[in-house]
Amino acid sequence: MHPSSKSVSPSEIWGHAVANITPSAMPAVTISLVAVHSGNFTWLAYSVIGILMMLVALQIGILARHFPSPGSLFFYLSKALHPIAGMLAGFVMIAGYFGALAAAPLLGGLFLEQALAFFWPIHGIGWIALIAFIYLLIAWRLARRGIEISARWGLWVEIFSIACILLIAAFTLGHFGWRDPAQWHFTQMQQGPFTQALILSLLAYGGFETAGNLAGETRAARTAIPKVMLFSVGMVGLFFVAMAYIEILAFAHIPTAIGNSPAPLNRIAEAIGRPWLGIFSDLAMATAAFSATIATLNSISRILFSMAGHQVISQYLHFRHPSHGTPTRALGLLAMLVLFSIVVVSVGHFSILSVVGTFGTFTGLAFLLIYSLANIATPLYLFRQKHVWRWFSLIIAVISLPLLLKVLEVSLWPLPAGGEGAATVLFVLLVLLVFIWGLLWARFKPQKLQQLVELVDE
Repeated sequence: MHPSSKSVSPSEIWGHAVANITPSAMPAVTISLVAVHSGNFTWLAYSVIGILMMLVALQIGILARHFPSPGSLFFYLSKALHPIAGMLAGFVMIAGYFGALAAAPLLGGLFLEQALAFFWPIHGIGWIALIAFIYLLIAWRLARRGIEISARWGLWVEIFSIACILLIAAFTLGHFGWRDPAQWHFTQMQQGPFTQALILSLLAYGGFETAGNLAGETRAARTAIPKVMLFSVGMVGLFFVAMAYIEILAFAHIPTAIGNSPAPLNRIAEAIGRPWLGIFSDLAMATAAFSATIATLNSISRILFSMAGHQVISQYLHFRHPSHGTPTRALGLLAMLVLFSIVVVSVGHFSILSVVGTFGTFTGLAFLLIYSLANIATPLYLFRQKHVWRWFSLIIAVISLPLLLKVLEVSLWPLPAGGEGAATVLFVLLVLLVFIWGLLWARFKPQKLQQLVELVDE
């Protein structure tokens, strides 16, 4: 391995993980989906799920400590549970993360177009596609040049994105104050809608496990990566809870319900008499989409590299650039696929938000499946090893696994309409196809499955 590929710092790994979570999307867009069910207790929904996801991060962190690999859960589950489970995780992660990768440049184009519209009258799918192409080109070049460069860029871009959101939050508190007794009247909570809010808020935390994809490029993978996973969920959780409280507080003074507002921060900016703050909301999402593009390129390319090294897919992709130490063949393949998706969306004049919803459905289902498998694998592995943490891991699994499976069940059935339904069907078909593939290998080529356990990533 190229020496420079071992120079990624823990802060850059954290930036990579946070960029994959894309926390700016929660206050800028997705909070509306949760708040329509949880109302004044939206902050509590994000708090409960934040604690749950920290427990899940502990589970995955245990696996990351024992089996550091750029393949992340592909390798973890192959070793701790079964090679077929590793194959499932690998292909599901590739497909799920690719959904996020394909959506990120388009989403960035949409929000940057809205921000530029304040100064320059531009509009249309052509502009969005052009911006998306520029996002992809820059992200690919950075990812190709080196993980430390792209991770550092992603870190600072993500910090800028969150700073934009916090600026709006500060003006909001300055205008309305911070007291909102209604958010503490728990007797008004309705269990059914609140449970639905828990389900929806869970997906906001997905992506922290991608810290494991940089295991081959940091000197302290066994210690740094588990800490980064836990720390990223904790920090993002605090951000989510604070923003949920502030936005619900603000909408208590706004006639429009937050659940009916597709851009809640822009609506708040108008309500406090500073509509120009809406630019910062758009810039936050535009820059977050850029950092997500870099982060997902880095994550998927490392998974492809690892799976190729274990001979699950073509070994052509198991290649690092001799100077930069990056998996350039995998990065090139991904860039071409994303470019193709941008062209299809622009030529077909598809709605960007509907495309993002379709890709997001696949990504959300991928998170749910791999987190569920990790909660099964970790206690089983620790009990086999008679590890001191085995009972603690089992308790975490008993708490978190039922909720994860419930969310997965609700997400799969009843079948959503439109593109989301198509994505759900494709997800189920992918899982069945890979599972059958694994069974055929187990029956006719058991040595192929054994390679998943025995071969070590370079």
